[in-house]
Amino acid sequence: MDVSTERKPHWAAGSYIDLVIAAVVMQILFFVATFWVGTSGTGFYNDNLREVQYVLRMQLALGWMMCIIAGISFSVLPLIYDVQGFEKSLMRVYVGMNVTGQIAIAAAIMSNDSSLFNSFATVGITLLCASIISLMSPSMTIFRSKSSNGDTVGPFSYALGAFLPFLGLITTLSWILRDEHSGILDFSEGLVYDFFMPLALTALIISHINRRLEWEIISSKNTSRVFAIYAVLLLLALISKPLHERGDVSVRITAILQFLPYVYIFIMLNPKKIISKIRQGNPYNKMVLSSTFWLPFIGTAAYYETMAYVETTDAMMSYYRWILIFGVAFQVLWGFTSYLHEDHKKTPMQTRKTQWFTFSAINLGTIITIYAMIASYLKGEAIESYPRIAIGLYALAYLSLLVYWIKETFICLYTWHKIPMFYDQYLAYPEQGSGFKED
Repeated sequence: MDVSTERKPHWAAGSYIDLVIAAVVMQILFFVATFWVGTSGTGFYNDNLREVQYVLRMQLALGWMMCIIAGISFSVLPLIYDVQGFEKSLMRVYVGMNVTGQIAIAAAIMSNDSSLFNSFATVGITLLCASIISLMSPSMTIFRSKSSNGDTVGPFSYALGAFLPFLGLITTLSWILRDEHSGILDFSEGLVYDFFMPLALTALIISHINRRLEWEIISSKNTSRVFAIYAVLLLLALISKPLHERGDVSVRITAILQFLPYVYIFIMLNPKKIISKIRQGNPYNKMVLSSTFWLPFIGTAAYYETMAYVETTDAMMSYYRWILIFGVAFQVLWGFTSYLHEDHKKTPMQTRKTQWFTFSAINLGTIITIYAMIASYLKGEAIESYPRIAIGLYALAYLSLLVYWIKETFICLYTWHKIPMFYDQYLAYPEQGSGFKED
């Protein structure tokens, strides 16, 4: 059986392509909704500040960001564990609900009407959560196969999928019960951004470096321990906020708990060894590896904001989450996916080109953002908006990614392979694909 096929329309290229296209399109929709909030919808935004913030942030995290995570999972995990791939029909159900949910949220925000907003936002949140709950069956298939080939990444590879149904259920209930329980939206948002996303992004970093590059920055026998300690530290950071608001934990202890998870995982990722491997000239994805060095800045920003050394307005996202999204998530998600795409094209690792413009724009934007935060601390002045130059650089980086993926999916002259290079080593029957059993 010939596993290589000529690239035709993008829907024939593989499931990750469909999910990446969905993420690209929905990212445009997210930016449109955000732009509307900042221009035509400022009055409505200020009148419904907390609810609009929440649905926008869920549209970001559980929308296009989760689409990329799901796309990577659909493409890689069945190969790693040599099990049947996620069904095509399930992928379509996931994409349909996720995209429709994001559209509903955008419509809710731009409706400029409180009644319509509540109705459409509820539909949108429900669909987003239902889409990730729908992944329960394949996630449990991976979880039950965890003892086979996932040792180099350990629970970072298989544990998060089992958590998705709970994440979807908690998010839905938090939105429904927001009027009965004050602070429940903050807890739900923290569960997504301060627990799940850091774990998921770290899992992709470790997967790229430990599994794909085979650098073993974390010993295989230590991945379970590192995962457990990191997860506990993130949970402690999460619950410390409501405990501090009740007066049970001091502000300094809370700030330290916000700082610890990111410093811990940065140390565990062994930056000294990463730098050594880079100096040796080993090939790697620059966006994924550069994101690693922003991790301690997330913790530092969280510490300074908790201590009120740096303050932002209620209308802004906190600086540490801003760095998490643009400095880390943006690079990890798009960098990992582009490297996987090169694997499907079977491009030799030594000849792969770096998207220098995207890479430079993202990291320069993050440097400017951190500089603005430091300047605010030194001057003792509250921050009222993010640096426009940084926002402009992020926008340019996204536009370059948009051009890249349009070129790769609609204007392509290369051969695409069903089984990507490197991952075929996990398959008992590479030509037949994952999950094939001989009669």
